[in-house]
Amino acid sequence: MSKILNQKILLKLSIFLFILILPWFLFGIDSDVEAVKITSDLSFYEINTCSISLVDFLKENPNVMYQDHYKLRVNNYSSMRCFGTLTGVDQINHVFYISVGTNSFLNILLQTFFWCFLISLIRKTNNFEISLSYLSSIIFSSLIFVFMFYAEERFYVKNLYFFDFNSFRYFLQLWLLILLICGISFYFLNTRIKSLNNYLPFLYLVIGVFSGNNLNFFVMGITVFGFTRLFEQKKLWINKYLLFALIFLWTNNAYNKEYFVDPDKIRGFTSTIFTSSSILLYSIMFVFLINGLIYIVNHDGNFKIWIYLTNFLYSAVAIVGLGYISSSNPLINFINFYYLGGNKVGIERSNVFELNEWGERLSWRGQYASAETIGEFFAIGILIYLYMAMSREIRVEKFQIFLLSFSILGLFLSNNRAALLSIFICIVIFLIKKNKHNKFIKFIGPVSLFSLFLILIGSSNLMFTYDFLKESLTSDAIFYSLENNYSSSLNYILSLENKSLVAKSISLISVFAFFVNRSELWGIFIARYNPEIQEFLFGTGFFNFGQLYGDISINPTYSFLLPHSSVLTLILFLGLVNVIAIIILLLKNIISGRVKFDNVFSYLSIFVVLNLLKSDSLLYFSAFANYLFIFLNTNKFKKGSTSLDRKVK
Repeated sequence: MSKILNQKILLKLSIFLFILILPWFLFGIDSDVEAVKITSDLSFYEINTCSISLVDFLKENPNVMYQDHYKLRVNNYSSMRCFGTLTGVDQINHVFYISVGTNSFLNILLQTFFWCFLISLIRKTNNFEISLSYLSSIIFSSLIFVFMFYAEERFYVKNLYFFDFNSFRYFLQLWLLILLICGISFYFLNTRIKSLNNYLPFLYLVIGVFSGNNLNFFVMGITVFGFTRLFEQKKLWINKYLLFALIFLWTNNAYNKEYFVDPDKIRGFTSTIFTSSSILLYSIMFVFLINGLIYIVNHDGNFKIWIYLTNFLYSAVAIVGLGYISSSNPLINFINFYYLGGNKVGIERSNVFELNEWGERLSWRGQYASAETIGEFFAIGILIYLYMAMSREIRVEKFQIFLLSFSILGLFLSNNRAALLSIFICIVIFLIKKNKHNKFIKFIGPVSLFSLFLILIGSSNLMFTYDFLKESLTSDAIFYSLENNYSSSLNYILSLENKSLVAKSISLISVFAFFVNRSELWGIFIARYNPEIQEFLFGTGFFNFGQLYGDISINPTYSFLLPHSSVLTLILFLGLVNVIAIIILLLKNIISGRVKFDNVFSYLSIFVVLNLLKSDSLLYFSAFANYLFIFLNTNKFKKGSTSLDRKVK
């Protein structure tokens, strides 16, 4: 038995090394051109493209692996024969940018094999049996993802090497590839479905975005589960008539419109173009993605909260460790970005405590695309640990404290003060609820929270007058708007009477935005947000920023800036009516007593809601999946239970 086990381990290790090393020298192995030392004279590498493998180049230039003025970058628009070879070197000032050939189609295969290898490390919980519902689910899912390629042709024309979008042969090849990936992803996830929820924290480490593509490996597999739930159980999380009505409104609204947006750091989980076809496909995909996540949550027979916590802590160690190492090591940064499926190249600032010109500490994100979202990740691990320790569900041990220290360090480096404050809010609520008759805790808890809030916002911010604060949001919106080209939302705000209820509400939001450092970002959103009445009430469709960024021009911003509020994002996607309906549904569950705040997920839900007010975390699949899992579990556990002792439904 042990011999068979050792053989399996050896086989997996061989596969791991094969995927990790072989692609980066295989395609240059028959070349007669030898690598030379890299200098400011780049003519050699301009002439000899696709001739020198990355491994051979690094042998001749080992300093590229550890000196931070070298940057290794993927070049997805390369032919297959150029994969793993140098396709060019550029120099900007003293920094060398080394282009390494990859291919968007080969990326899909290679990265899929690597991620399947990682999933295979999780023990199987059930066998896989082919059924008609499974085959139908895989086929329907693959067709949606294939048609998304065609809907987003403007994005893929820069990433797919000589792909003919008008050829049926090319379409068939693409469909067979996507069909294979959907099937493989579904197989590996399905055979471990009972314990998948235990490993959700690792989604912050292994992002799963295919290089050169606007696709996520895990989204593809989970979408298949969504169709399976419909075919097997006849269940869909949303009323089908409401869904049809919304999709009709959204697609009709996008008719004859075409707004393109570079997805940047949210690549893999948002559309790149605002058209009727894109709106239709992404709406269907997200409906079945959520359906699939619900299916997985309902089949988590092996879920244990202490394993979930442990995986949060181990993930935090890996994220902090790899993030720090790769920040000063170009090769590790390149490997991490490619094999972990990053949305964005990891941070390349080796000084994690660096300050800007105003003496403010710069946020650190490691390999993750968003410092704010990764800060929330670290905070969730800390909150779960504190809750379980105070509830005496775990024993405090030195090794756990050691692991926890990485989460604490990560939260500190991310500079996410809202996440820190949210932890304390949840802990104070827990202590007050646990000590209902203790007047001292009821007094000192809120006082401590208020004091911490004042410390975090800074005493200097308290010196501004109310008149300044209530106008700060509108002032920023006007500043970024072009003269005589105001958005409909800004025009509406400016037309309000000062004493109206809406005007007073916006003034309070402006004050809140200033204190949470969102005045400028929300002002930019108002400057861009130019909806018609139908769009304001019912939205423009799931996960599509095309119209927001393309409909109206504003003054230049210093980078690609998202709304930085999931509430604003949901209003954009779903409209005010649907957002209010969601809020009413949540409040109804709380008032009716369905959410009893007697388990860790209740407090995690409070944490998530507080942070979504000022973060874009729902735009990242890792956060989206974990947050939905948290919400679905708020009333799923019995009182005092955080393991398998579930309510019987």
